[in-house]
Amino acid sequence: MKAPRYRAIAAALRRQIARSHNPHQRLPSELELARRFRAARETIRRALAELQHEGLIYCRQGVGSFVAEPRVDQDLDRLVGFSEFMQRQGLKPGARLLEAGVLRIRDPRSPVLRALGLRPGAPLIYLRRLRTAAGEPLVIASTWLPERLFPDLLRQDLRRRSVYRLMAAAGYPPERATETLEAVTLNSEQAALLGVAPGSPAFLVRRTAWSGRLPVEYAEDYYRGDRTSFRVNLRPAPTRRLEA
Repeated sequence: MKAPRYRAIAAALRRQIARSHNPHQRLPSELELARRFRAARETIRRALAELQHEGLIYCRQGVGSFVAEPRVDQDLDRLVGFSEFMQRQGLKPGARLLEAGVLRIRDPRSPVLRALGLRPGAPLIYLRRLRTAAGEPLVIASTWLPERLFPDLLRQDLRRRSVYRLMAAAGYPPERATETLEAVTLNSEQAALLGVAPGSPAFLVRRTAWSGRLPVEYAEDYYRGDRTSFRVNLRPAPTRRLEA
């Protein structure tokens, strides 16, 4: 069966983007593409919608379609801080500090207290940062740390210095972690910070990190769904000999 016309056009545009277009470069208008491919504008819209769904382009209403930044692939089988991870991707990491301070959570059912093994009212360092890659917003990162372990952390330059390196300097480097991923949509405040439309898809990553046997970090990070993919390396489960 012959593929729909809009998919053939999407494939042609996909090859063109890979061959000769740079991030944020504007694509020809719908009218120009309709003339080039001798297709109806509705067909062009469907082709562009497919590319947008794949994260290859983004659209600005009333302006046009543009080539998106490439997706950031993150491995989940190794614990590294955001700054180190971005540097390995060849991207300059950055941070905008949204909130920073010491707080006390009184609710004994709080997932933060449960993760860190703390009693209600224990002082916590709370950081909320907008993390950027090559200047583009990528993650809204919320972090909770036991204040007793890192009493000097808030005096540090949290815009330029890696929190994981500061934790290591204090004697409690994150050595292992458990993470869960959840597909969510962004509310209006989150979307504005990340530069996308409200309701856009995102990944919510919840993480508890340990230094030795001591829990030292609980985090909730919202990753842009159009810029991020996650990769896990799987190994065969060990086989067991059946008892006779």
